[in-house]
Amino acid sequence: MDDEVAKYTTQEISVLVGMSVSQVHYYDRLGLIPNLRRSENGYRVFTEKNLIWMKNLKIFIDSEMPLKDIRQLTDLVVQGKQATAEKRQAIVEHHLKELEKKQAELKKQVAFMNGFIKTYQQMEKESDEYSFSYWCNFANCPGLH
Repeated sequence: MDDEVAKYTTQEISVLVGMSVSQVHYYDRLGLIPNLRRSENGYRVFTEKNLIWMKNLKIFIDSEMPLKDIRQLTDLVVQGKQATAEKRQAIVEHHLKELEKKQAELKKQVAFMNGFIKTYQQMEKESDEYSFSYWCNFANCPGLH
């Protein structure tokens, strides 16, 4: 199979995926890169399938999926797709729910920041003296009370 031919070095993979070489080595040591081969001189060699796996791994990592869950997912994939599909789906669904919670929280934070900006924009429309007096009311500025 053509996609089984080793095509990429660790350096090339790191650039293609957007990880440092040390990160690639670290994830390999954790067992998160299945079916990774080594050359005769011991260097890691990556196939097209490894590249696709690494791109997926990067998304899981960037989305803050716990490493233990990524490891479990990796182990299940190695065991076989049909036999473990339900378990793998459950791991991904759980992570998706966590991401949706974070997304809802981020939405609240964005709304808060937008409200803050609107307040500042309104203040800019007011005179400088009013703006200074307004903020000094909170800071107990001398000579204004």
